Amino acid sequence: MSSEPNTPEGEDGRAVLLDGVVGIRIRRLQSLFGSHWQNWFRVRSLAVTPVQGGVLLLIRRYPGISQIALARRLRIEPPTLVQTLTPLIAQKLVERDRAADDGRVYELRLTRAGLDAAALVESSTPQHEADLLRFLSVEERQVFLALLDKAIAGAEAAIEEQEKAE
Repeated sequence: MSSEPNTPEGEDGRAVLLDGVVGIRIRRLQSLFGSHWQNWFRVRSLAVTPVQGGVLLLIRRYPGISQIALARRLRIEPPTLVQTLTPLIAQKLVERDRAADDGRVYELRLTRAGLDAAALVESSTPQHEADLLRFLSVEERQVFLALLDKAIAGAEAAIEEQEKAE
């Protein structure tokens, strides 16, 4: 007898997701996006996660942004941002320097290699997303994005309410 539990599969061999459980579907989509992203950029000689790619784009847009401001913009805790930045700094894509006017603050800038990486992420992302969302029409993609934004806003409001209640 196998020690692995039986995995329900659909007729096409794909895993069956629980009906009506949104979180599982969102996590599955995120996992598929992440896997595709890793493969997509690996063949383009860029080893960054989707979050790191977004961080590169934000630092390019806001050169000199402080770590705290970037963490707020991403709505993540500063230690989580440090975990995201550490590989980018190690790959010499991001520079982190103390602010001239306040030594407690770190400012972030892209290196030349970081600017090139951000340009690659920006130019490649539309094709990467089109590849993953190939079964959605242009109109369906617009509706999908609007619904995601609405769901995110609702989730953020729910979290804020929870935090106020505590």
